[in-house]
Amino acid sequence: TLGLIAAITGLALAVVFMVTEPIIESQNQKALQEGLVEIFPGDFDYKKLDEPISSGDSSVNITESYLVKEKGTNKNAGMVLKVTVPGSQAPITMLVGVKVDGTISGVKILSLNETAGLGANADNPAYYVDKKNKITFLGQFKGKNVERDKLVPKEDVIAITGATITSRAVSTGVKIAGVAAIKYLKEASK
Repeated sequence: TLGLIAAITGLALAVVFMVTEPIIESQNQKALQEGLVEIFPGDFDYKKLDEPISSGDSSVNITESYLVKEKGTNKNAGMVLKVTVPGSQAPITMLVGVKVDGTISGVKILSLNETAGLGANADNPAYYVDKKNKITFLGQFKGKNVERDKLVPKEDVIAITGATITSRAVSTGVKIAGVAAIKYLKEASK
């Protein structure tokens, strides 16, 4: 009887997985598409590369790469990279948008499981690292240049209070992904 119960339970779990997996995947794809437009807004086409570009750093994993092209042309406007970096509690997955001039167009976190009230503030739209100017942790990256700016917490990035590891992980991911994007874009324009 115990074996029968285990078999029925296993079968039930398999059915639930088969039903929910496509729904979850669809929601993830929708969030990704919305994220592409959110961090690289405008009249653009987003073309996923067959193979993601290399970050050149084992701690920064680029899992998807998108060329951003001016609508209806073949002219590159920039790139959006889906990047995973090790956080303090679990991997952090984010989108990093970079324009052809090296300027960061935006950063969006897709997956974050950091400590509530500390590292989780990286993705909190109500948590300002610069309260006077109402700038969020992710918002401070927009407009910085991956070639000119260091993107180092406590230097040219305001860290999240009590979340040094998360601040450093996100900053490093943005910097390394941005540099990889610019390198790719320069090679592609030759």
